[in-house]
Amino acid sequence: MVSALLGLTALLCWPATRASARLAGLVGRICPRGLPRRWWRTALGGLALVVSTMLAWPGGGLAAALLGYAVRCDRREREVMRARLAEADGFAEALRAMVTELRAGAHPIAAAESAAGEATGEAARAMRAVAAAARLDGPFPESPADGLLGRLTGAWTLAQRHGLPMAEVLDAVRRDVELSVRLARQADSKLAGPRSSASVLAFLPCLGIALGQAMGADPARVLTATAPGQVLLVLGAGFIAAGLAWSSRLTRRVVTV
Repeated sequence: MVSALLGLTALLCWPATRASARLAGLVGRICPRGLPRRWWRTALGGLALVVSTMLAWPGGGLAAALLGYAVRCDRREREVMRARLAEADGFAEALRAMVTELRAGAHPIAAAESAAGEATGEAARAMRAVAAAARLDGPFPESPADGLLGRLTGAWTLAQRHGLPMAEVLDAVRRDVELSVRLARQADSKLAGPRSSASVLAFLPCLGIALGQAMGADPARVLTATAPGQVLLVLGAGFIAAGLAWSSRLTRRVVTV
């Protein structure tokens, strides 16, 4: 019973497939449009926690909570990385539009405002902030040097301070952003195999429990009906969660924008 629950948790780490996309679309059609999807995920997670507690007592509930939290953190980090790549793509497109305006003879402030009108998200906010600061002849807003706004303000300040063509400086920044995004996507695609291997290795103990159950050793009864088994179940889930977090941290260091 415990191995089945842990096996279902392992399926959450499986790479996206057409079947999962169809399931997500089906859930989206079934769920009312007025409720965010994260509410349904929270409700399903709470239901899984209750069922695990009922089947495997408090140790099973705590183990399911640890594994669910680890999987949720891993998915959240992947979503954040995808959002950062999308923002970098939008920033590169906004820079391209601004460079085109500058080469056509537009004023830098007008070019930034025009690019901000076509951009979305963080790129649009960065363009508007720089254009507003330049129009008021005030200091640029402070931001990290490796952020989108920091790159734009740094290029703008460099061009004005040294009399360089702003179009050429911004075009160099655009090429650098596009190269960073391309390398990040290549590294992320090459790490798909190691991520899957780490997930499989992390959940190998579940296979051991299933094999022991098939051989008649009945490890599920030990883990769910005895105090030492409950402790071992929680410790095992903690080690699995720690392994997933460590592998996610190692791969996250490689993929940077």
